[in-house]
Amino acid sequence: MTDKFVTPKLILTAAVTALGLGVSACGLSPAAQPLRTSGPISASYNSDLVDCRQIAMRYDNELTSEGAMIGALIGAATGAGESHEDAIAGAAIGGLIGAAEGTMDKEEKQREMIIRCMQNRDHPVIG
Repeated sequence: MTDKFVTPKLILTAAVTALGLGVSACGLSPAAQPLRTSGPISASYNSDLVDCRQIAMRYDNELTSEGAMIGALIGAATGAGESHEDAIAGAAIGGLIGAAEGTMDKEEKQREMIIRCMQNRDHPVIG
C-alpha cells in the first residue's frame, strides 16, 4: 500500500538530494584532516593531538539539529505555495540540506577547537 503523499516526484527529489549529500560526505571531515605547522613538532605532538581531537569531538550536535529544523521550515514554507506534496518534499529536502550544513558547521568548529587546543599546548599549528 502506498501513501497518497509518497509520489514519484517526492521519491525522485529525495533520491537526488540523498545522492548529492552522499557524494559531498565522501571527503575527510575538517576535524580529521592533518594540521599544518609552522615549525618542527615536539615529541608530545601526537598524544596532544589525540587529546585535543577527543575534546573537540565532545562538541554537541546542536548545530546539526538546528540546521535540520530551520531547513525543514524553510523548505516547507517554500513548497506550501504550490501544494501539500511540494510542502512535504520541501520540508524533507530542507531538513536534509539543513542537517548537512549544520554538520559542516559543527565539523569546522571542531577543527578550530583542535587548532586552538594545540596552540594552547605550545605546538606551532597554523591551520
